[in-house]
Amino acid sequence: LAMASSSKLLAFLPLLLLSSSFVSRVALAAPDYSEALKKAILFFEAQRSGKLPANQRVQWRGDSAVRDGSTAG
Repeated sequence: LAMASSSKLLAFLPLLLLSSSFVSRVALAAPDYSEALKKAILFFEAQRSGKLPANQRVQWRGDSAVRDGSTAG
């Protein structure tokens, strides 16, 4: 029984080593806060509704909800 357990452990050893190597490289990478901020601002610009300005950076997004509540009086 002990022999079977150790052989299973040895079978997973290469996978464990590869994954730990990948995780350590990812963990050492410095976060790019500038890029994250740019993407966050673009996301919030894309979420706007109403009449959008002419300089809208998200070209696929058009005006929306421009007549919401108009029938409510």
